Amino acid sequence: MPDTISIYLPLNTYVSVRSFTNAAFIQKVTITQENGTVTTVQGNGEHDTPIPNGNFSIQTPSSSQSPLGYRVTVQVQSSPDGGRTWQPSQVSSGSCSVMYYYLAMVVSEDYIDQDWNDASIQFTWWIPPTLRQAPSN
Repeated sequence: MPDTISIYLPLNTYVSVRSFTNAAFIQKVTITQENGTVTTVQGNGEHDTPIPNGNFSIQTPSSSQSPLGYRVTVQVQSSPDGGRTWQPSQVSSGSCSVMYYYLAMVVSEDYIDQDWNDASIQFTWWIPPTLRQAPSN
């Protein structure tokens, strides 16, 4: 599996990003938006420890280079030696929705225990339903 994966977010939407770690090794997450904006965060810890500065938002534009949506690329690396050297982690992604709330998630494995939770990055948004007319009496 690769150390980089692309996900596609809906256009003209406010997306919340949250990043967590479940590993003793330092996890470095690099998020590159289609427009060239790069955000890099790193941290370590167990039990869904929030990665410092890993909680932010993306306001997607109204158009994209891709018909799939606004492309965001996520890369994860890990360091067993406190950040002196970095190794690529494997990454995978998935998505789901409940009613009007959507989640796209990237998870990583730093090749140690195969638990696939070493870094997890959540992209969440909601798309409200179209308003319908109230019945008239």
